[in-house]
Amino acid sequence: MAKISTKAQFKTYCLRKLGFPVIEINVDDDQVEDRIDEALSFWRDYHYDGTEKLFMKHMITAEDINRQWIYAPDAVQFVTGVMPFDLSNASINMFDLRYQLRLHDLYDFTSVSYVSYEITMQHLRTLNLLFSGTPQFRFNRHQNKVFLDIDWTRDVQPGNYVIIECYRALEPDTITLTGTIDCGPGSNTVTGTGTAFDQEIVPFDFITIGGSEQRQVVTVNSPTVLTLKSPTNSTYTAASVKIEGVTDVWNDRFLKKYACALIKRQWGSNLKKFAGIQMPGGVTLNGQVIYDEAIQEIEKMEEEIYMMGSLPSEILTG
Repeated sequence: MAKISTKAQFKTYCLRKLGFPVIEINVDDDQVEDRIDEALSFWRDYHYDGTEKLFMKHMITAEDINRQWIYAPDAVQFVTGVMPFDLSNASINMFDLRYQLRLHDLYDFTSVSYVSYEITMQHLRTLNLLFSGTPQFRFNRHQNKVFLDIDWTRDVQPGNYVIIECYRALEPDTITLTGTIDCGPGSNTVTGTGTAFDQEIVPFDFITIGGSEQRQVVTVNSPTVLTLKSPTNSTYTAASVKIEGVTDVWNDRFLKKYACALIKRQWGSNLKKFAGIQMPGGVTLNGQVIYDEAIQEIEKMEEEIYMMGSLPSEILTG
């Protein structure tokens, strides 16, 4: 069969694998949709292919400082770190200790050992971690908020950027944002009306403007303003915005197997209430067998995921 790229094709594939149309699958359409959503949620939570690592850049606003937290879009599953706010990782000048070390100790890479330089740099990083440390944070994806345990009046100012290391869930379907956007020709700045970009868009997302132009988002500058990688060709007023989905998700091997097993379990659960009832021709329905087979398949796949396919433990510990 052709490559699966939509939810409708995925649903048809699962039913065919279970025997449809040769066998009647006694599962309601809404139940099938629910099991597919359940499989997709599990796949995102535990399978390494269900998320992607990225660095989300957010520009601090006065509103952020007043409420002392930052919006995290629904797509963000886990937050694993926040980049330091100090200047220890900034570009160095000739008076910086690191510059002098490189100038005097590594003037010739072919004849000078870099061991002492590396040990010194590790010592400097340890001192920086000891005295400056990294920003402490708290995050729960059901709140869509990243709380930074910092001095908001001293450590950050409006216009500063905060870089958050996180994992975002892959969205297989194209979704339409709430509200509309305005932008001029040759401009890479987009202004939203009735929508909050920082609640829906993650940097590097691909969006379609007005149903015609596709552009990649570089930064979300504020709740209503974002920057595109390349400018638009036309003027847009009150235009719709769609986020492009990763359609290849629907063709994932584990997701297909797991969704089929969940639908099979639902099928067996539906038939169990007819146990012992004899159908015309002497056939007796045995939903318990179907249910038990599905349970075994699900347990086996989940065990494999927990052991081999899950995300790094740092995500679960924060």
